[in-house]
Amino acid sequence: MTGGGHSVAAKRCLALGFDRNESSRRAATWAARDLQPDGKLVFVHACRPLNAPRSPLASLEERERLGRAIVDEFLLGGDATMRDLELVVEIIDRDPVAALIEAAERNDADAIVVGTERHSRLHRAVGVVTGELLKSSTVPVIAVPAGVSLG
Repeated sequence: MTGGGHSVAAKRCLALGFDRNESSRRAATWAARDLQPDGKLVFVHACRPLNAPRSPLASLEERERLGRAIVDEFLLGGDATMRDLELVVEIIDRDPVAALIEAAERNDADAIVVGTERHSRLHRAVGVVTGELLKSSTVPVIAVPAGVSLG
């Protein structure tokens, strides 16, 4: 509540699974547009695949450098939708499912956003990470498909 008795709406927040591939870039653009004009977008880069050992990006300095590069990539790349948002980058030495769920909880995210790619017949309906998120997440999971128009 403000002094005049008006409540201040909480800033919307989305946790974005980001591994720098085309599907995660597409999901980032979708999330940024969804959060306009002044939401919070948390880029979450998991350092290891599902069920894998510790990452070589183990030092804090290496993770911070990658985080700055991810934000710079979008801001310098001409994606104007990012400029009005609060951008946070978390480089987490966990698998993508654990990293996204932890970041969503830590940032009080309204949802987790991931990009999806075309998979083999076995995983065509839902990718492995997306499927695990749907089973484990306590917030909604938004999967941005490969064919979505962002025009």
